[in-house]
Amino acid sequence: MRQLSVLLLLLLSPRLAPAQTPPPPTPQPAQPSTQVPQLSPQSAYDEAMRPLDITHRSVKNWSDAELAALAAGMKQASDSCIARTPEQFTGEDLLAYARLCTLGQQWDLVRRAATNYLIAQSAATPAEKLTGFPNLAAAFEYEILASLRLDDPVNAFGTAQTMLRTVPYNDLVSDATNATIHYVQMIHTDQALNLLNQRQPILLSLLRAHTPPSPAAASSAHPPLPLYTLYADAIALPAMQQFANRPKDAAASFDELEAALPASLSADDAILTAQSRRQYQLLGSPLPDIATFADLLNPSSVPTRALDKQLGTATVLFLFPDWCAQCVGMGKQFTSTAIRLNRQDARFYALLAQANQPPPTLKATPKSASRAAAPHSTKPAAAGAATQPADPQSAPKPTAAELLAGTPTLVVPNEALAAFLATDFPLIVVADHSGIVRSIQVAPENALVADSLIDQIVDRVIEQWPPLQPK
Repeated sequence: MRQLSVLLLLLLSPRLAPAQTPPPPTPQPAQPSTQVPQLSPQSAYDEAMRPLDITHRSVKNWSDAELAALAAGMKQASDSCIARTPEQFTGEDLLAYARLCTLGQQWDLVRRAATNYLIAQSAATPAEKLTGFPNLAAAFEYEILASLRLDDPVNAFGTAQTMLRTVPYNDLVSDATNATIHYVQMIHTDQALNLLNQRQPILLSLLRAHTPPSPAAASSAHPPLPLYTLYADAIALPAMQQFANRPKDAAASFDELEAALPASLSADDAILTAQSRRQYQLLGSPLPDIATFADLLNPSSVPTRALDKQLGTATVLFLFPDWCAQCVGMGKQFTSTAIRLNRQDARFYALLAQANQPPPTLKATPKSASRAAAPHSTKPAAAGAATQPADPQSAPKPTAAELLAGTPTLVVPNEALAAFLATDFPLIVVADHSGIVRSIQVAPENALVADSLIDQIVDRVIEQWPPLQPK
């Protein structure tokens, strides 16, 4: 990670020309075709940084030094939080205390601090409410986050409803309501639908009235959400209605959403809303035809599996690119997940997307391979030659396919990512017994744990779309 940071610094820093050497003439960029819209430079940069962002958001990929620093910071924050109480503070100090306790993972105290802030705002005079509580949305978010961590979805759900009625829709409202919806979607689908239905008129209104933000608004702490983000939040309602097997409601919600879009969209909005739309339209459609490079259960064999011929009562595809370290790290759970789901006659396949076909002689690599030194030469050193210790960093590191050899993983070309409009990973795609896609969503790191997200989706899909019973 440190080497990568240095590399990025070199790439992103301006380069100095040698002294007294004039710079070469600047080449004129080719004019892009007007028929092919392009992302803005900022959005293109954001897309280019996505792999790094996805990799670094998992602490499993942090260096030992970073993990040690994080542990030290969390311990200090926990001690500092416990040494104080929410009742010592008022106003913005309450939210600073909530932030401290969040780092220290003291969720009871986080919730108490946020609740005290919300109670004070509710009891304030109208004039005080206008200016005395500038971070009201943050207080709601802390309350919801703490409630979910304390396994109290009822309080989180009620707080999210109040949040939607109380504060303008911004990134904090989006994050908090989405977190609540994801938490309750499998166990309390009706509640998730209720929350989605409550926020949908807000989103449609913002879409209809959307204008580019002013420079002052764009540089604020919580700038207006871009149109494509509003659209992505809004399309969650018809997606959930599809998952609840309410296709007519989903069609009506989707049509209403499309009608709310402005007639003219920026290139960014047009491209990114189209991605969300196309992924949504996979729901209720047959699985795309995906070619396979190799079957890692038997890497030396010619892959013969066609996904539409290997369906179970439900079929789970766990899709990720080869650079996704935390996705590859979840490979140790692939076999147990496949065995567990097979008890319901469901199927599990990890799909490892990469540019090239792996060699047919691919074999599993021991866990220690990435740390092994290069083999030593058996020849004696020349007289007087200094012996150099083997450099562990120079040893070839195992590929993702080598690490996953022997697991229920199919190696697929990178085109599979585009087939599912995948931009975040790992992506879970679940189809019913007929191969009709019923759910698409990003997997949390505990998705493969027994009775967690994948098991819950499979149970719901089998319940909603049961296999035909033989006559």
